[in-house]
Amino acid sequence: MPSIVLRDYQLQLLADLRAALKAHRRVCAVMPTGAGKGQTIGAIARGAARKGRKVLVLAHRAELIEQLTGTVRAWGLEPDVIAPGHRLQGRQVAVGSVQTVARRLGQLSAPDLIIQDEAHHLVAGNVWGRIINTWPEAHLIGKTATPERLDGKGLGVEAGGFFEALVLGPSAAWLVDQGWLARPKVFSWPGARNSKGQGPELHQRMGEYDLEQAARAFGDRAAIGDAVSHYLRRLHPGTAICFCCTIEHAEQMAGAFRAAGIRAASVSGGTSAEERKRLIAGLGTGEVEVLTSCMIISEGTDIPSVGGAILMRPTASLSLYLQMVGRALRPAPGKQEAVILDHVGNAHRHGLPTDERAWNLAGRRRREGVSIPIKDCPVCFCSCPSAAQVCPDCGHLFLAEERDEQRRGLQLLEGELVEISGSDRHRPQLQQARPRRTHPAAGCRTFEDLLQREQERGYKPGWAHHVWAARQRST
Repeated sequence: MPSIVLRDYQLQLLADLRAALKAHRRVCAVMPTGAGKGQTIGAIARGAARKGRKVLVLAHRAELIEQLTGTVRAWGLEPDVIAPGHRLQGRQVAVGSVQTVARRLGQLSAPDLIIQDEAHHLVAGNVWGRIINTWPEAHLIGKTATPERLDGKGLGVEAGGFFEALVLGPSAAWLVDQGWLARPKVFSWPGARNSKGQGPELHQRMGEYDLEQAARAFGDRAAIGDAVSHYLRRLHPGTAICFCCTIEHAEQMAGAFRAAGIRAASVSGGTSAEERKRLIAGLGTGEVEVLTSCMIISEGTDIPSVGGAILMRPTASLSLYLQMVGRALRPAPGKQEAVILDHVGNAHRHGLPTDERAWNLAGRRRREGVSIPIKDCPVCFCSCPSAAQVCPDCGHLFLAEERDEQRRGLQLLEGELVEISGSDRHRPQLQQARPRRTHPAAGCRTFEDLLQREQERGYKPGWAHHVWAARQRST
């Protein structure tokens, strides 16, 4: 009998799934990255196996296969592994690589239940869809943090997908408030957004940015050096995953970090499985401080101790953006926050990781923007929701004139990532550099000093309280 104890919200998700499966054959369950998706998959597999049902768990990468196999074993089941180098034993539960399962369809018996990990990849025309169509009578449970395709199209039947119902787990914001995820602190550069006259003019192919062109735009010496300096200032000695445009870009980034005395390495599709596993494990031990990657560790990589993410790859996909930043949100002892250094403006395209998002199976139109706009603190450059009255990092109180300024357009220090709070992200402007503002609370060492400053400058009642409370939280 396994000793695993599920959290209350995980138990609620399982209950909601059981209810949905009474009315629908194919159901998609949504859980933010780091919420324990793997443990719920293990619980579902065990529950179905106890009822005598044959279960197939599908994933698409070697790391995911290994993780899910270990999870199923932790739940007291010994699964078949359908992957290169493994032989079928005819067990009740199997964990399979999508590619290998597709090649062995003629050798496999029909499952009663298919559990599809990273279900946002599942569409009718690809290899995932071919597997599902092979066994139309099987129940299907999809698990994902982002229930839409990378192009924004939905996963529902009417959108060309497979799912008939959506079961929503807790939001990322709720998990952060409850301590189940690390609180993200996002620093971004609005000028990197793909807007006319702002930053590089990025071209798109098939709905996504041209990564070869983006690598040239964000891979020059100045951009790379800026990423290194921001890491040293904002994240070091914490570890980080750096998401890059191309393999060459990832290798350039790793070389620049090493030249600055930082233990860095690069992984790509050409890196052997054993070497990739060693380097990813090195992030957990500190042997590797920065691991640069081109589309290798945006999904399924569980490294709770990693301190943050460095975004050097722009994306038009909300799903991919959340997958990337989600790598840094897992909590760990002594980890107070997850630092996101966004050098390519993704946060201003898609919003903060904790924004509430109205997921559905229909998908969304590409022109739909961020659900909650963000603004940047003029003192510490922290990013936060536009409705915030107080900076969550330094306690700066957003005064009316500053809010008006944010609506007119951002004014940023040259080359400086700013911490996002939320402004009119639709029209950020990179203007000439201006002197850094002095914080209104500068020089106030006690609560009484703050009260006096509040009275002297005619600030609204409560200003001193907000600033003092923010200082106490930060200490």
